[in-house]
Amino acid sequence: MSAPAPKKVYFVSLGCPKNQVDTEVMLGVVRDQGHTLVDSPEDADTLVVNTCGFIEEAKKESIDTILELAQVKAQGAAKRLVVAGCLSQRYPKELADEMPEVDNFLGSADQLGLAQVLAEQAPRMAVSPLGRRAYLYDHTTPRQVTGARHSAYVKIAEGCDRPCAFCIIPKLRGPQRSRTIDSIVREAEQLAEQGTREICLVAQDLTTYGTDLDDPRNIEQLLTGLCGVRDLRWIRLHYAFPTTVRDELLTMIAGEPKIATYLDVPLQHVDTDVLKKMRRGYTEKVVRNLVEKLRAQSPYIWLRTTMLVGHPGETEAAFQRLYQFVEEGAIDHLGVFPWSREDGTPSALLPTRVSPELAEERRLALMELQEEIRQERHEEMIDEVIEVMIDGESDESEFLLEGRHEGQAPGIDGKVVLTDGTAKPGDFVQARITQADANDLVATLAL
Repeated sequence: MSAPAPKKVYFVSLGCPKNQVDTEVMLGVVRDQGHTLVDSPEDADTLVVNTCGFIEEAKKESIDTILELAQVKAQGAAKRLVVAGCLSQRYPKELADEMPEVDNFLGSADQLGLAQVLAEQAPRMAVSPLGRRAYLYDHTTPRQVTGARHSAYVKIAEGCDRPCAFCIIPKLRGPQRSRTIDSIVREAEQLAEQGTREICLVAQDLTTYGTDLDDPRNIEQLLTGLCGVRDLRWIRLHYAFPTTVRDELLTMIAGEPKIATYLDVPLQHVDTDVLKKMRRGYTEKVVRNLVEKLRAQSPYIWLRTTMLVGHPGETEAAFQRLYQFVEEGAIDHLGVFPWSREDGTPSALLPTRVSPELAEERRLALMELQEEIRQERHEEMIDEVIEVMIDGESDESEFLLEGRHEGQAPGIDGKVVLTDGTAKPGDFVQARITQADANDLVATLAL
């Protein structure tokens, strides 16, 4: 029997940067198996969507995307529709029963299983159970980085052992599984050889990295190894947990030139009673102590965080404590999300619910407040000379360049628009800020 012909594969990747890495692994599988990636679903014979199942809005987006691709399959040349990722990990039977148009299901740890799907040798349901031995990619895994080469995400661990009441991630991703320092450093070296100048380290729980290894390691030891990678300029840290941000880590961020002076710490709230209901394991005092330690560092460390409003039991007084905390201006980059009732989480069983309308009002109030704070802070930066990494041509005009300073992560924290000069993606330039709004900065190359 002859082998199946090479496939033309179209991908949609939804959700977080960690999901993006998973998609890039599947893209590597497609490449290494001799198949072809196409840019249009109408040109494909195989359609793949890597889903997110974290909150209600993400689930809806995933389902809508599946249905849209199912229509393309019904009307065009596509013969196979594949659903991968967190949504199929969470609801494998329900999706299989309700979506007969889907030919194959892969879970959140089944990226390499796409090879069997493309070879037409996989069962329809190929969602693997999660556990300490579940799959985790490494430096030997095929991976095709998408987008600009000069910046890439590196997943240093998978899964989470935290008991947060509102979060479904442990059920979607399994328990924490850390990669070895050697594997992560070798991947960073490979990326740097390909032109990567910035790596963004991601994990569900970055600051407990390595504690699950047979020979336990910590994030500081990993960073020491990564700082030795030639040609890397910025190492950016995402998703630290408030209680495990050690003084040693803050000292490294402030003092090691290759580590970006930036830290992403999802605080979720500041009111102690709400934090207790969330099962976060810390109090308002811990949050404030962490912020004070960050602000005591020199040079300045940029703080990104997320807040969750409308959690069951969030009173008006609790929200006002959160509002006042944000009003103090300690946060540089803020995302706010309304609570979503997720089956299987302890929060879903709690009384004293906040209405979705009120939760949305609270979200908007915090975002409007933060926008005012960012506007003021950005205006204070006018006339400063900063280092900017060039990302490429601006979306606004081919005659403008855009990039980011050290306190801006790709895709989420705004950008710096350069009105003059020439430079290539990945170049670092000195720029003087001339204008500012709440989201972006405008600058000219400093002479």
